[in-house]
Amino acid sequence: MPPPPYREDLVKAEILAMLGPQPLNRSQIAARLGLGAATVTEHTRRLIELGYLRELPPQVSGRGRPKVPLEVVPDAAYTLGLRVHSDHLMGVLARLDGGEVARFTRPFSPTGDPVRQLAAACEDVLRDPDTGSRVLGIGLAVPGVIDPGTGTVRLSPRMGWTDLPLQPPLAARLPVPVLIDNDTRASTTGELLYGTGRDHDDFLVLAIGDGVGMGIVLGRRVHRGPDGVAGEFGHVPTGPGGPKCVCGRRGCVDAYVADYALAAEAVARGLVDVPPPLEGLRRLAADDTPGVRDLLAEAGEILGRAVAGVVNVLAVRALTVIGESHVLWPYIAPGFHRAVDEGVIAALPGLEITLRPWDDSGHARGAASLVLAASLAS
Repeated sequence: MPPPPYREDLVKAEILAMLGPQPLNRSQIAARLGLGAATVTEHTRRLIELGYLRELPPQVSGRGRPKVPLEVVPDAAYTLGLRVHSDHLMGVLARLDGGEVARFTRPFSPTGDPVRQLAAACEDVLRDPDTGSRVLGIGLAVPGVIDPGTGTVRLSPRMGWTDLPLQPPLAARLPVPVLIDNDTRASTTGELLYGTGRDHDDFLVLAIGDGVGMGIVLGRRVHRGPDGVAGEFGHVPTGPGGPKCVCGRRGCVDAYVADYALAAEAVARGLVDVPPPLEGLRRLAADDTPGVRDLLAEAGEILGRAVAGVVNVLAVRALTVIGESHVLWPYIAPGFHRAVDEGVIAALPGLEITLRPWDDSGHARGAASLVLAASLAS
């Protein structure tokens, strides 16, 4: 399996994702994906040969040839996705239709032997007698600047890793292909297959949590840029000065909006005595603790201005918000929407903004989507 390509052919993966909720015939698939009948016939033929799709009894409706619905064989194969945190791993084993078979967490230390720890987690899944032999591959979602072409973590401040070749030694230890990508881009692949991509060919995914990232989809392709650098939205400068960012510079979006930055600013303003965890900050906002909602609204304005600039450049019409800090969105949103409305040019009205429900398995599911996309790329 190749690393996630810059021009990946997602058609087979898109067909499986589309057929997950309900069977469709080939004409319906072609219409929904905007593809020619011959293209759909060829891709579905291959998926049937692999055992991933099956034909249902023909449906007769009016005149003409009966239509043959197709449905996914969800347990014909599985994909394993891992999200690497600074203190634990979150894993998700997914079916071909995107449904979860299982999820798990286990301790992780980035200062230990990361390859050994990751390999052990994967080997436990691959040894399962019921599912292990049908795992197509393993996807890793890692925060930071990730080069999926070489499998290298170029920079991950939260892990303390620089130029770490993580994927090659892990792939050498495991019997199935291994892919690695930035966590936000992994989840963006999931959004393309199962979420916003159902209605839009071009869109943004804004990830807010212990950092701020952006996934970019243009022409139904996840944009990765040279060496995997695309999407470092959290390090867009907002102006001279400002608080210090984990990257070493000052005034990055990350330094205003990431959960650690919000907690530090709450202390700096005298709103609390010690930096609150994310849930603690949410409770303070819900209780209308003086100054907390103002802090979050101001962060929303900074975030909205930066997003408006990207929207103006790329002319996208949809934005999906994901990440752990989604619990703060009711308090970030007022400033965010105001800044976006003021910043997006008149020629691009009506940006569709969707808040996606989120939990710790989100990026792991995205990593599993990476495997599905790459293993079926033609």
